[in-house]
Amino acid sequence: MRRIGYVRMMIFVVLVLFVASTSFAGNPKAKPFLPDIPNVWTKITPLPTYFMGRDLNPTCSGYLGTNPEYSFFVKGGTVNNLVVYFQGGGACWDTLTCLLYPKNSIYTVDVTDADNPALSPYGIFDLSNPNNPFKDWSFVFIPYCTGDIHLGSKDATYYFPSGQPWTIHHRGFDNFLVVLKWINEKFKKPHEIFVTGSSAGSYGAMSGFPWIKEVYPKSKVSVLGDAGMGVTPPQFNTRGIWNSQLPPWIFGQNPPTIPTREIWKAIAEYYPHSKLAEFTNAWDMTQIFFYDFILQTLELPHGGSCASWNDQMLAGVDDKQEAPNYRSYVAAGQIHTILGRPQFYTEDSAGVTLLDWLNAMVDNQGGTNGHGAVPWENVECIECDPPLSCPY
Repeated sequence: MRRIGYVRMMIFVVLVLFVASTSFAGNPKAKPFLPDIPNVWTKITPLPTYFMGRDLNPTCSGYLGTNPEYSFFVKGGTVNNLVVYFQGGGACWDTLTCLLYPKNSIYTVDVTDADNPALSPYGIFDLSNPNNPFKDWSFVFIPYCTGDIHLGSKDATYYFPSGQPWTIHHRGFDNFLVVLKWINEKFKKPHEIFVTGSSAGSYGAMSGFPWIKEVYPKSKVSVLGDAGMGVTPPQFNTRGIWNSQLPPWIFGQNPPTIPTREIWKAIAEYYPHSKLAEFTNAWDMTQIFFYDFILQTLELPHGGSCASWNDQMLAGVDDKQEAPNYRSYVAAGQIHTILGRPQFYTEDSAGVTLLDWLNAMVDNQGGTNGHGAVPWENVECIECDPPLSCPY
């Protein structure tokens, strides 16, 4: 009889532990799965490592006179949710852009203490703002210093006019995998992961999202690209320049050359139960500048780039909207990026505030298709008039 009582007690204990574990797995406020990381922004400098079948050596560009050491920043939260943010900072693709322009004028070449998000507490990084949807979440901030919009896995040699060679480390994707390994070791069962990034980081977020989703198949993973709409000429072959990496389980061994509407759409279709979204201003002068500048460096016809970029951006948005789990927010104006700006809390040029739109996305109201009390819909600015003058 005692043995039977003992067995029953053990069964009861096992059942209690099972119920508790499953309850924590579905509860974003369950503390047992919170990682042991500081609740203030902290710099991490990773060592070479091995992950996903690759030897990885974290590095910045190696631009002359700079420190190639790579670091990233993390901050712990109070709920079992995680923001993974990819920093922006231009791009380079030839001798002119990678070597001859002054440091940091076309692309960011190194990581310094000035990249610490604590120094720019605006937008989603204003964690004291009660309206911030992510104020209680953990953050991983992935700096950008490789000129390859976080996609590269290649060392490229460029030549000064004198003939002197110089190697630039286009290793943005390798750096991302180093950070992803750290995330995987620290965050065991995150309830929700919000992948995002601005400008060049928008491409990093989009291309990094599938890898994060594969590492965390049971977590709710969504992605928002901020001001990286993929409007480039087809001749811009970044796969050859950077050895751009895109998930082979979606694109095979010969993926497209740069993130464009086709890539976003393919990823959305592959992950139909995840939400994918983009924000842009209708006349983003930084995106227009790079579009025009790429045309010039490739010696392609240019001029009228403001209207051309806007037309192609809107056509791409229409195409991507065919995926039922994709949404876009096109705002009025010319500024570049929104997530790290005070305007994150005031933008409403589309008749729906950006904050309401983003909350509807994050709260999963109505599920992936976005129908609920506050519908998650495609929105576009009501008055999107072009600028009176455009330099491109």
